[in-house]
Amino acid sequence: MDANNLHKLLARQINKHLTEECLQHDRFQQFLKAVNDSYQNFDRDKELFEHSSFLNEREYANINQKLKEEISQRRQSEEKLIEAIQSLKTPEGDEIPEFGPENLVTLVDFLQRQIGHRKQIEQELRTAKEIAENATLAKSEFLSMMSHEIRTPLNGIVGMTYLMSQEEVPPGLSENLKTLQFSIEHLQALINDILDFSKIEAGKVELEETNFDFKHLVSNIKRAHQFKAEESGTRIKLMIDDDIPDILMGDSLRIGQVLSNLVSNAIKFTKQGTVTIELSLLKKDDEVASMYVSVQDTGIGIAPEKQQAIFEMFTQANSATTRKFGGTGLGLVITKRLLELHGSTIEVESQEGKGAKFFFTLDLRIGYAVKQTYNLPTDTINDQTLKGIRVLLVEDYPVNVKVALKFLSRWGVSVDVAENGLIGLEKFLAGSYDLILMDLQMPVMDGYTSTQQIRETDSQIPVIALTASATYSNRDRAISAGINDYVTKPFNPNDLFHKIAKHCQRLN
Repeated sequence: MDANNLHKLLARQINKHLTEECLQHDRFQQFLKAVNDSYQNFDRDKELFEHSSFLNEREYANINQKLKEEISQRRQSEEKLIEAIQSLKTPEGDEIPEFGPENLVTLVDFLQRQIGHRKQIEQELRTAKEIAENATLAKSEFLSMMSHEIRTPLNGIVGMTYLMSQEEVPPGLSENLKTLQFSIEHLQALINDILDFSKIEAGKVELEETNFDFKHLVSNIKRAHQFKAEESGTRIKLMIDDDIPDILMGDSLRIGQVLSNLVSNAIKFTKQGTVTIELSLLKKDDEVASMYVSVQDTGIGIAPEKQQAIFEMFTQANSATTRKFGGTGLGLVITKRLLELHGSTIEVESQEGKGAKFFFTLDLRIGYAVKQTYNLPTDTINDQTLKGIRVLLVEDYPVNVKVALKFLSRWGVSVDVAENGLIGLEKFLAGSYDLILMDLQMPVMDGYTSTQQIRETDSQIPVIALTASATYSNRDRAISAGINDYVTKPFNPNDLFHKIAKHCQRLN
């Protein structure tokens, strides 16, 4: 047996105790080999055990370190959670407990109570939201109903006043008619303010973008208010920057409404003075023009501490203002909201007794082509234009029937009257008409239902809503029912005339 292959401990014992002769014996060599293998196996097992123990100790240390970190994180989370809980507003009678180091059970119990409380609050909020939505719907329906109830008799008053003013009357009666006309215009302005505000509050105003001439629009607004200004001895001055582009893109109707509100207010609060409208260019590039717009008057002015209040609903600068000058206190609120839709802000500079200046900036895209529109005459009516047209008038209010018949007869229109939507439907099915004037709110069958059933038979006949229902929801419903156009009572005779002519293709 080679001594180099022996385990070192066995080799040391052999050298110490055995002779060379013993080592030559075959049976003894086999014994020594078996002992040597035992020594080798023992060393190998020892190394494996030591390596395994080292790995287990390292793994244990890693696991132990992770457990310590998790415990630390849990404690930090608990501390932050407790800190957050202590900042909560708890229900009355449910005090936040004192949490100790081992407080998980107490913490969970407290959180469960708070979750239950939050769920109760959420349910109460949902209930409150439903109540608010129902209240908004009720307000909208109330405004629709009141608009209809006020406008229906007002239409008769407006129509009769207009007809009387066209006749030869004594001077004294002529003055009375002018006073009546002024009162009617004032009442209409109040109703329109309330309905416009309701529409804006409901978020139903969507701005259009069409080509228009801003300078021409401002000139028209000046011209429209000229007569009212002259009545109070007030002069309107117009200052327009020639550098403003001829064609701009925007909602000319809403921009005109803003300017009309400001000019009307300025005239109302100015006697024997001056109202100045200024339109100037601040800057422009190839796409957008930025303009400065102001309306300045020499009227009663506004005290500094009242200047923010005038932009709140139903508020005027002085409680005596409403009694002396009238108005709802909604004009400036509507103006402010409309400018906000344009991304602008209304500002005011004023001193009491020294007039007021309202101003804002407006960014509009530059247009390149004027949209061609038909300019309707407003002063004269050609009596031959509508002659021979056959109209079905569906209206339940006798005074409004009388007023409409007077105008339609003057224009040479042949009229058949139906007292409600059901009779209107029956007369339509039995007769032959060029156009239908349809009231919306009627007994037995309303105008919406009547129009829908007419559309099942005839999709072409023009149907114009001649109605006192002027809210946005009524208009949307009317269009959905198949109504082609809308004339609001009290109606402008020229407006009604030209819409009938337009839909009967009587305009050149």
